[in-house]
Amino acid sequence: MSLSTSNIYHKTSPLLVVVMGVSGTGKSTLANEIANCFDITLIDADSLHSAEAINQMSQGIPLTNPQRAPWIARICKQLSAYEVQGKSCVLAYSGLTQLHRQQIFSAYQKSLGILLNTNQTILAQRLQARPNHFMPPQLLNSQIAAMEPLSKEMARITLTLNAAGELEGLLLQSVSFINLHHHSKMQ
Repeated sequence: MSLSTSNIYHKTSPLLVVVMGVSGTGKSTLANEIANCFDITLIDADSLHSAEAINQMSQGIPLTNPQRAPWIARICKQLSAYEVQGKSCVLAYSGLTQLHRQQIFSAYQKSLGILLNTNQTILAQRLQARPNHFMPPQLLNSQIAAMEPLSKEMARITLTLNAAGELEGLLLQSVSFINLHHHSKMQ
């Protein structure tokens, strides 16, 4: 995919872009494309889950909020380190609860969100098509049930996209949103 980033403003402060959504929305794919487009660091939050958490989810047992707390702490620690280094970052992260989203977004002074939504049928089809992922399709309902609406403050800095759209279109909308809301160089 060819995408011109010549309209990216030259900026000085690092930015965190959080690509959120339940399993199957394509957040890792879109986050990777955004990171490549801006040549910035990518973190897939799934890579920071403990072996125990991955094992539990692999068995179809959803994590509780107390079980997610150490994972959120690991994500925030990594993000804070990048922010101190002046590195912009894209994070692929489910973002199910308002409290956890607030903790994640607070790791950087400047943060934006991209929330991917689509209907449950499409999500279920996507999850069935990736049998080697630790998140089994039977956990989709628990993720949808756990997804809390965005707060008014978070909604002002978050672009909501229909994940059923083509990747190139989602990327173009994301890049435009980032450029519109962030006026310093992505590093």
